[in-house]
Amino acid sequence: MPRILLPGWRLSIAQALVLGFGLLMLLAGLAYGSAMLSGRINTVELLRDRNQRLIDQVTDRIRSKLEPVRQHLEGLRDRIEAGRVSLDDTQRLGDYLSAILDGVPQIDAVGVVRQDLSATRAVRTAGSVYVLYDSLTNYPNAQGRLRAAADLIRELQTRGQSLRVLQWGDLIWEPALRQPLINLRAPLTIGDRFVGGMAALVSLGSLSRVLEADSIDGHSMNFILYDDNYVLAHPTLSSHEYYLSAEKPLPFLEEIHDPVLTKIWSGRRDSQLARAVGRDGGSHVVEAEGRRWIFLYQRLEGYGERPWLVGRYFPFDDIETEVERLQFAAAIGAIGLLLALLIAWRLGRVIGQPIRQLAAAAGRLQRLEFDGPPLDRLRLRELDDAAQAVNAATAALSWFGNYVPRKLVSRLLREGEDAVNMSKQRDVTVLFTDIVGFTSISETLTAPEVADMLNQHFALLAGHIEAEGGVIDKFIGDSVMAVWGAIKRDEDHAGHALRAVAAMCRALAADNARRRMLDLPVLRIRIGLHSGPVVVGNIGAPSRMNYTVVGDTVNIAQRLEQLGRDYMTDADDYEVLASGITVALAAPQIGLDPPPPPTGHFHVKGRVEPVEVVQLNATLRLIRS
Repeated sequence: MPRILLPGWRLSIAQALVLGFGLLMLLAGLAYGSAMLSGRINTVELLRDRNQRLIDQVTDRIRSKLEPVRQHLEGLRDRIEAGRVSLDDTQRLGDYLSAILDGVPQIDAVGVVRQDLSATRAVRTAGSVYVLYDSLTNYPNAQGRLRAAADLIRELQTRGQSLRVLQWGDLIWEPALRQPLINLRAPLTIGDRFVGGMAALVSLGSLSRVLEADSIDGHSMNFILYDDNYVLAHPTLSSHEYYLSAEKPLPFLEEIHDPVLTKIWSGRRDSQLARAVGRDGGSHVVEAEGRRWIFLYQRLEGYGERPWLVGRYFPFDDIETEVERLQFAAAIGAIGLLLALLIAWRLGRVIGQPIRQLAAAAGRLQRLEFDGPPLDRLRLRELDDAAQAVNAATAALSWFGNYVPRKLVSRLLREGEDAVNMSKQRDVTVLFTDIVGFTSISETLTAPEVADMLNQHFALLAGHIEAEGGVIDKFIGDSVMAVWGAIKRDEDHAGHALRAVAAMCRALAADNARRRMLDLPVLRIRIGLHSGPVVVGNIGAPSRMNYTVVGDTVNIAQRLEQLGRDYMTDADDYEVLASGITVALAAPQIGLDPPPPPTGHFHVKGRVEPVEVVQLNATLRLIRS
């Protein structure tokens, strides 16, 4: 919310500069003790806050890698225990497990083990996902993932139904991958009966890759220690051979190819500096390799029987300049100069910050981004007037932007004036969608519920259309019309359209699965696609223009969507019909070799030749964005 200022409490830039320089002269004579004490407190606090943010960022990245594993496993467990997925339906269970691996690339294996040691597992090998249906009793000498699965069912059967929450277990050595895995496991119960267990396995290699993001300058380095003396994750684990085994799944600290990290506990420490750069014993300074290094770390609980130590080190040179500046100022007694510099810096910030905010707001306005916060009221009169003018313009344009596609306007601006004023013919791909039985669905809902449902549905479709370079031409009731290649020439307009449709259908199926779980109305759609020439330009009356496409291609795309009634069954979430022209254009671009055969032909009024129709429901699974 903007700050409210007292009437008249504003200064011109000239007045502010005069007042600022006057304060510089006045404050130049402040006492030595006050300046040094204030400067040191501020510097130490800034260093502490900066260091804490760095280590928190590393911890958050690790959690963001491992938390999706828990969420997907919990979702599958809830479906099994609620009876929506049967342990006896191995095919459907395998599909769910395979989907988990597709959605969470950091998981190497996930499986369900029944009480009789029969298992349904999905395993990632050499970048591919395989679903296995077997019994663990067939592997008496199993190791790694197989041994872990067998041990899991015995452990959970013993500990039983009291262990309701998912738990991260200890490390498991995997011979096939030649690295240890961390595992998340949980028992399965139906009613009060224990029926088996489930687990997901994650390789430590994925954690090391997370740490590499901030360890690229050759000096700073992230790491994770296990039990303080073993290295759980480090960027060098993937580039050096450490001769690990089931008896020693992790390298010792002194074995790691990092001469600085090996000195974390044994190097000579500087306790005074440690208090300046860290908090709560979570940091210290060590001398190694002829330099001083700052180690920051904190315990990370909940990912196994022993806590992890997540840390980062970097050269003390990064902050030593600030500390030496304070010491030098104390030695020479240059109180007045230091205060003058501090006040000048602050004055520059006071004047420069609102100017930067104005520039940023103007840039957002140019990009048609209206979601940013309004600019605050400013004490400088000229800047305050400019800020309020920008706020007023943003408010007006944001209302206007609700009725004009921003992406369309942005593209037209990039294309120039000719793109707006001149109609042209272009080869495009046109898409129409329509919700099946929308009238019946809307009769059971209130008007706000219908609007909310449509807004969510349109947002789901629009995201995938725009991600593939498409432009939404209009919303027609419960239908969407979109075009590829209209504003900017696109040689692969058909391929982009089919990739968008594949992503839309996957998202729609997932959303319908969620809706069925919540007993909400399911939205099933028909989709029609056709490619060909259209007229692109401003169409309408002088007082109300619409930048759109018209032509026979548009009509055929809409007829294909309507033709979907003849093909769609009650079990389908979607029915996608495309013309043979669209499929032929897209097939080389999206890897459909050979392209799917035609399903049939239909006649369009006014055309002599029939239109070839291709049903794409089964083919969509082969198309990736």
